Amino acid sequence: MNKIITISILLSALFLGSCSTLSFIPTEGGASKFNLATVEYVQAQNAAQQDDLVNDLAENLSVMLDSVLMEDRAALMSMTAQLDSINNIIFEFSTKIDSSELLVEKSIMTMKKELTTMKTNASSTRMVIRRINDNIDNLPVKALETFNEAINEYLTKDEAPTE
Repeated sequence: MNKIITISILLSALFLGSCSTLSFIPTEGGASKFNLATVEYVQAQNAAQQDDLVNDLAENLSVMLDSVLMEDRAALMSMTAQLDSINNIIFEFSTKIDSSELLVEKSIMTMKKELTTMKTNASSTRMVIRRINDNIDNLPVKALETFNEAINEYLTKDEAPTE
């Protein structure tokens, strides 16, 4: 008896598996969800699902990108702020350098004027010394002593403040 039941089950399974359409499966109504799908139907469903996925992705893409790029944007804003502060510091330094350059140029011009004055005074002093050397025999001793005292006094006056 077991053999007959086993053989009948196998034959019925073979029979049901080999049939492509079964007349007892409903094709309309509430039981139609058991219908076999055609290739065109499956492709149409795939295309509809792809369109839905693409639309959902397009709608959510900007939100996802914003959330992903938020840290990068914050880092860029921070870098922009740092670059602005560096730019301000560089501007301040360039302003200081420009003002220092003007001061140096003024100092150089003043020093050139003083040097010219000193050269003129040195030249005048040399001429006076030459005249004195030329006429040393004719000058009175008192004039030479007064000139010598004046030069010594001037030289000691300049040495005292520099010490």
